[in-house]
Amino acid sequence: ECDAFEVYHRVAFANRKHPELKVDLGVTIEDLINGYVATFEFERLVCTTTSPAGERQPEKCQLQIDVVPGMRGGTQFIFECEGDEMPGGIPSDVVVTLVLEPHPRFVVAGDDVGTEVHMSLSDALTAAPLPVVSPTGTNLSLLAPQGTVFGPGTVFRCAGEGLPLAHDPAQRGGLFVRVHVHFPESLPLAPSDLSALRAMLARAPVKLPPT
Repeated sequence: ECDAFEVYHRVAFANRKHPELKVDLGVTIEDLINGYVATFEFERLVCTTTSPAGERQPEKCQLQIDVVPGMRGGTQFIFECEGDEMPGGIPSDVVVTLVLEPHPRFVVAGDDVGTEVHMSLSDALTAAPLPVVSPTGTNLSLLAPQGTVFGPGTVFRCAGEGLPLAHDPAQRGGLFVRVHVHFPESLPLAPSDLSALRAMLARAPVKLPPT
């Protein structure tokens, strides 16, 4: 005797694919620059010979992804029929999405990378070389243009120090560096020294916004 529900189940789900199984894979800025082979684990539901009809058991699986320079957060990989199984149906696809993890020093905007650095007022006024470490670990030295100083909020662009381009990983975006200048809380100077300092700074042109 036929079970009407079983017949309906077989007809309704024959050759039907289960909804895709979504997996997020965290990557760092360094991963997007250098590339690496990622091995990740996920859990799917499978049909087994020991399970009652229609019931599925969880199973841990592993897959590998080749993250190459030029990829970005949001890049997706599709592994067909590697996901959840369904009695009488087609196993679902596994869709893996790269998710960029926050970085303590850098932020990403398209092909470019941004960072912030800090310097003292004395170094800013004397245009001392400003050391910066790029996302690749390269030690850079930023210099203010001849005769200028590092002003608060000054932004430098270091060409070729950003992320590899998607269409040409040999080329890279830029590194944008914003400078924060820290003022001393006090100046332990004699009145005559303060007068001399004021007179010296007065000789430097200053552009003030209209009031």
